[in-house]
Amino acid sequence: MVFKERASRARGVVADNRLMELHLYPGNQCNRDCDFCTVFGTPKGWYTDYTAEHLDATLNSVMLHAAGAIKFYGGEPTLNHDNVMWAITYLREHGFQGAIVIYSNGIQADRLLAILASDPLDKTTASLNYSIATGDGAPQMPLSSLRKLEAHEQAQPGTIAIGHPDIVDSGRGVDPFTGEETRPKDTHRCPHCYPVLKTDGTFHACPFAVENADPHFQLGTVQDSPKIVTQNFQTFLNWIDTVHEPYAIANDLPACTVCWKHLEDLAPPTYAQSEKVQA
Repeated sequence: MVFKERASRARGVVADNRLMELHLYPGNQCNRDCDFCTVFGTPKGWYTDYTAEHLDATLNSVMLHAAGAIKFYGGEPTLNHDNVMWAITYLREHGFQGAIVIYSNGIQADRLLAILASDPLDKTTASLNYSIATGDGAPQMPLSSLRKLEAHEQAQPGTIAIGHPDIVDSGRGVDPFTGEETRPKDTHRCPHCYPVLKTDGTFHACPFAVENADPHFQLGTVQDSPKIVTQNFQTFLNWIDTVHEPYAIANDLPACTVCWKHLEDLAPPTYAQSEKVQA
């Protein structure tokens, strides 16, 4: 295959109350309805545009220099590509110099390529869903779309990657996912992903469990200071290592299964109280 899997970066990095990476999530509206979707993506899903308030909170929370990264995901970013392109322009005009990644199923290839081309710094890349790109465990994207994306990657290597093949038991779960027998499974250890800023104004600790409203994941809102949000994120990671992972090991459960089906057995982390951003 033309597309390569992108290497993971360091996890849990925070400096000067800024995250090295942040996911942006506008909702789970999608043009597919996949059984394995971690965010319950569906054509009937919810969606809210990115706004200046949402993006200003992003700029206050993520590293603005070249080491930072902002990741657009959700149901399917290309459904509202004009808003995504506006958001990229806004972030660049307000000083963000880092990488931007668009997580997409690639079906609307022309829109995805337009998003990549819209970045004035030419540092926006895409990551395709493994199952939909390969047809392994799910209906493959239209070949016309696949060929356009392959041609782009061949002409500009490194701009379109493919996601990992691992099965994640989160959200809708893996059943009746047809690729289960040949794909890697979760381990007891949580991958320690960076958090999510949702367009409802909340910071959520996990991009896989983003539709889970349990208090374990609630890091704060856009009204809280970045110091509080990053402190709560570090508290969450410590909780994962000292409470969540021992439970997963003791019960021989994949990490995501604990969050998906057993959170009632675990008390939530003790998060810092709100400290509102000064006007």
